[in-house]
Amino acid sequence: MHPTAERLLRATEELLHEQGQTRISLRDITERAGANVAAVSYHFRSKDALVEETFRRALEEVTEQRRRQLATLAPDADLRDVVRTWLAPALDPSSQDPREAQLWALIARGMREEAPGLGAAVGSVSAGVDDELFALLTRHLPHLDADEVRVRHTATLAALSSRTVSPDDAELLLDWVVAGLSGPGRTSR
Repeated sequence: MHPTAERLLRATEELLHEQGQTRISLRDITERAGANVAAVSYHFRSKDALVEETFRRALEEVTEQRRRQLATLAPDADLRDVVRTWLAPALDPSSQDPREAQLWALIARGMREEAPGLGAAVGSVSAGVDDELFALLTRHLPHLDADEVRVRHTATLAALSSRTVSPDDAELLLDWVVAGLSGPGRTSR
C-alpha cells in the first residue's frame, strides 16, 4: 500500500479511537496524516470509505489473532476452553497484547456508534475464523443444528459488544456463555 494511504489509515484509526467517528472530520484526518484532501479522494474515494477501510483492517487483524489462538487449542479441548479462547478479549482484557486491546476497543466503539459498513465488514472478515470456531462449537454441541449454533454465537457477541466485563465477573460470564451455548436445542420450529 502507498505510504500516504498507510498514514491516512493510521491517522484515522487513532482519531476513531480517541474521538469516535461522528466527531472527526476529514481535515482532522489529513492534518494528523500530513496529507491533503485530494489524497483521501485518490486512495479511498471519501472519508466514509476511509473509515470503513480502517474498521475492516482492524477486524482483519483481530480476526487473525483469534484464529491463531483457536488453532493453539489441544484436540481434546473442552467447550469451556473453546469459549475461553474465543472470548479472551472480553473475558480478560488485561491479558491482551496492547495492540489487540486497542483494536477491540476501536471495534467496540464503532459498534456502539453504528459505524457505516462495520456490520458488513464483520460478516465478511470473520468468515474464516467463524468456520474454525463453528467446527469446534459443533463438535462440542452435537445436540444443536448448525443454525442454532450460529444464532447462539451471534447472540453471545451481541450481548458482549455493549458492555465491559470486570475481572471479577469473567468466570461468571464464562459459565453463563458455556451454559447458554450448551443448553437444550429447539424442540419445534
